[in-house]
Amino acid sequence: MSILRKAAAGAAAATLCLTGVVASAGSAQASSCTITKWNYTGTYKCGTKVLSADWTANGSVDEVFVIAPNRHIWHVWKNAGGWKEMPGGGRADNTTGYTFWDGVERCVIVYVNSAPHYYQNCFRNGAWHTWTVAGG
Repeated sequence: MSILRKAAAGAAAATLCLTGVVASAGSAQASSCTITKWNYTGTYKCGTKVLSADWTANGSVDEVFVIAPNRHIWHVWKNAGGWKEMPGGGRADNTTGYTFWDGVERCVIVYVNSAPHYYQNCFRNGAWHTWTVAGG
């Protein structure tokens, strides 16, 4: 059984890579907002979505994802020791949603304006993997 939470709709089927996508004009000038989760403070791009994932479907937040002003994707969870940059060198303009499948795989979905595409990175077998086009 697949559980879909706040998933991105209309993902294009393509094989573009999330890394190396050129930022849209002015994105480097984005303003910073402060966020504190589990006593860890970080910054994110003002006006973007703070994505709170409930991986266990028990009504509580298990992990939080944000887009930094420089378009890097960051996440934090309880006892993480602080905010961590997502592996794979991904860049995005906003978070859009997440999915999880039978407790085996969980994916975070982001959007890249200049592509324009939704991308996902999935955690399975104890590690995050590469950024791929969501739904592709």
